[in-house]
Amino acid sequence: MDIGKKIRTLRGNMSQDELARRSKVDKAIISKIENGKMNGTIACHTKIASAFGMKLSEFYAHLENDNREPAALHPANLKTDVYQDFLEILTVIPLAKRMLPVFITVKENQTQYLEETIKKVERFIIILEGEVEIEIEEKKYLLGKEDKNEKGDSLYSLSQGRHAIKNIGTATAKLLCVSVPPVL
Repeated sequence: MDIGKKIRTLRGNMSQDELARRSKVDKAIISKIENGKMNGTIACHTKIASAFGMKLSEFYAHLENDNREPAALHPANLKTDVYQDFLEILTVIPLAKRMLPVFITVKENQTQYLEETIKKVERFIIILEGEVEIEIEEKKYLLGKEDKNEKGDSLYSLSQGRHAIKNIGTATAKLLCVSVPPVL
């Protein structure tokens, strides 16, 4: 998506005149940006973003993705980013994604933490092997996966608080966590 298309999309039914009034950017400049005749300046983009109630980082988000592949294979043997030997990020360039899949490994009698966040983050956690107790805001949730079960327990969280993941089983626990981070 180019900057002009992004502005047209955000503008929706709003006229260029109205956007010019709200942003204090000349209508002719808005028209030229939307029609690909110029890109505009960062100061201009900041004013336009503000008119939409956005930060500049939100306004620029996903502009560079025009030529991306329809899918990205992440080979099982490729360890791109492992944090403290328990949390493996399952994608490259994670901050450019709309969701963040991670593989969590918690050894027997061990506790690992998904740290607290400043803004609300959606997290979906499903247990693949073992048993864990997840404590969030002083409430405990038990997740288990027995070999005979087709699928394991899952947890959906909107909490900004730290998630303490304690292995309460007799073997290594494995979980998949998919987070949808807040827009910066």
